[in-house]
Amino acid sequence: MSSEDSGAPTMTQPHYPIRTQRLRLRPVVEADTAAINGYRSLPAVARYLPHPPQSMQDTALTVKSMAGQSALTQPGQWLDLAVEHGESGQLVGEVLLKWDAENSQCGEIGFVFGPEVQGQGVAFEASTAALELAFNDFGWHRVEGICDARNQKSATLMGRLGMRAEARFVESDWSKGEWVSLLHYAVLRREWLARA
Repeated sequence: MSSEDSGAPTMTQPHYPIRTQRLRLRPVVEADTAAINGYRSLPAVARYLPHPPQSMQDTALTVKSMAGQSALTQPGQWLDLAVEHGESGQLVGEVLLKWDAENSQCGEIGFVFGPEVQGQGVAFEASTAALELAFNDFGWHRVEGICDARNQKSATLMGRLGMRAEARFVESDWSKGEWVSLLHYAVLRREWLARA
């Protein structure tokens, strides 16, 4: 847990898998490549990601960079957690936490899910678990989320999580051959803990 001063938080590293009512979250491993490619290769899923639909080779490179990162040990690192659904343990998406390189009390959340679980509350449940990890284990003061302004599903999810819409940056990012506007959301640790 973190003290409320401006110093670096005391990081408690998670024990895996992290379990919710329907899900298990664990670090991505190289054996997840085919499952991750199953959704990252879809144009509808990749539309708002920083990359185009991925080939299996692209996904293998992505997963290799994520695999084995089961703890955050220094600012600037990303923790990518595979989300397994139900009794089958099918990998249906990922939630990501990034420890801010400039401010060790802050972080960022991201997520990507396959279309087969959209509308079922899976992304909300997994993202809630990730925010619990960010605030309760990592002791962060603030978590931000950023999405393309056209990505209504991500914006809605962040709102449901209790994250406040703080800014719209008009045509602030060059992505896939066009200028895109970005929405910035955030929630503070005290707000998250008081939400119940």
